[in-house]
Amino acid sequence: MPWKLEAWNPEYALPERVGGEDEGSGLEEIKTHYEGHWTARTPAWVVPDDWPIVYLVDGRQRIDAQIADARGRRALLATVIAGAVLRDGAGIRPIGEPLKEHILLHSADLEEPLPPGLSHYRPIQTPRSDPASLRARVTEQMRRLEARLVNELTDDPLSGQSPDGPVQRAGGLVIVDGQIFPGEVPYKAPGQILGYTKTQAATYLGPEEQALLYTLEPYQRTPIFSIPGYALHRRVDVFSWYVRLPLEPSAPFYGGAALLRVETPTLEPAEASKLADLSVSLFCALASSPARDPRAPQNLIPIGGLEQWLGRHMGQGEVIRRRIVQALFA
Repeated sequence: MPWKLEAWNPEYALPERVGGEDEGSGLEEIKTHYEGHWTARTPAWVVPDDWPIVYLVDGRQRIDAQIADARGRRALLATVIAGAVLRDGAGIRPIGEPLKEHILLHSADLEEPLPPGLSHYRPIQTPRSDPASLRARVTEQMRRLEARLVNELTDDPLSGQSPDGPVQRAGGLVIVDGQIFPGEVPYKAPGQILGYTKTQAATYLGPEEQALLYTLEPYQRTPIFSIPGYALHRRVDVFSWYVRLPLEPSAPFYGGAALLRVETPTLEPAEASKLADLSVSLFCALASSPARDPRAPQNLIPIGGLEQWLGRHMGQGEVIRRRIVQALFA
């Protein structure tokens, strides 16, 4: 018996976010001693003309449909995509074509193949079939694409292509929207990678260190601290710090409204400190305005444009859903 479509639109049947910054065991191993006294840092401002080439990487995901086989076992059809924009002296623009995958997530053996019109969905078997677990796996696949793209962008000395012609990639800094996720292969240039989280759902620091976050002024950062990978259930150790972004007007918002948590997978504290100083200029200059972006100031200006570009490559969800229905009932 062929696959059938679940009646509910998947965007309503699944939670909006899964797999956030859950606290795990091991947070007691976080170290904060690397830069001496735990006080706010105000790094020297680096003007944009002196920035390295910067790549900003982001991904998007969409549940295209929930389906069930003849025995009622649930599966998901999903699309994940990752792309990058380049920032240099000539401005900000997309680089290359985004990486895109169509995936079929299922927990049981596939007893019935998908119809020909859906054969471009690559089957991936998962250990669990509940909606939260399936959605978490979609996010994981998206992050794998992001990690693959990060390694491509830092792969010295290759050059890339932008709509305006070839671009030299060597020495560039890659900023990922989200936590650093370990891909299928180790990062080739961990000292050239930054990740950042917009929302502060988890607490990593003790009460005394945490109090500093709410006294930071715009353009300031905390000292760096280390987070072991097992504390976040991931296979990578990072150095991290918080940056306070400018936010105007600031009066209506609480002290933590403009905080970013930034991290890097480099293993060298001195290198992490240099990246932390540079990150203050980068993130504060690229912060968005509440007048233009409801996720301001943490949703960086280039990321907003990148999200729209990736959305166009994904296609309209309703059109994709109609095609799925046609394929299932052809």
